[in-house]
Amino acid sequence: MILPLDPTEPGRAQRIVAIQRAAYAVEAELMGFHAIPPLHETEEQVATLGHLCWRGAFDGPRLVGIVAWELQGDALEIDRLAVDPAFGRQGRGRQLVQAVPEVPTITVSTGHANRPALSLYSSLGFREIGRTEIAEGVFTTQLERRSR
Repeated sequence: MILPLDPTEPGRAQRIVAIQRAAYAVEAELMGFHAIPPLHETEEQVATLGHLCWRGAFDGPRLVGIVAWELQGDALEIDRLAVDPAFGRQGRGRQLVQAVPEVPTITVSTGHANRPALSLYSSLGFREIGRTEIAEGVFTTQLERRSR
């Protein structure tokens, strides 16, 4: 079940941080790069991200995945997508991306070496629009989906 999420709700930031750390640790290993910002955020930092819109994937009462985005006019940027690896490969990442509002342009960035994420975004209609070297030999891929 995908529901709106408030990171300031008691206990929420703690669970968001746990999910992010577990999920982004997997991406960090794939990339060989451990300076991914959400991997190091604290509960206090997450609770202050009120400018983002949040949705959560739940397994019963347990939060198992998150997506957060920022909407600016008719463009939306997915800021983060993370699923607890213990609940991975069950379609929750797909459901979370599909829970993002449909606007003319949606963008997202992920590690270029993160093939599972690139495959997910590609299957949802995103196309690569660029790559950025964030550290020596470490790249992110920027993707975009435009509505027809």
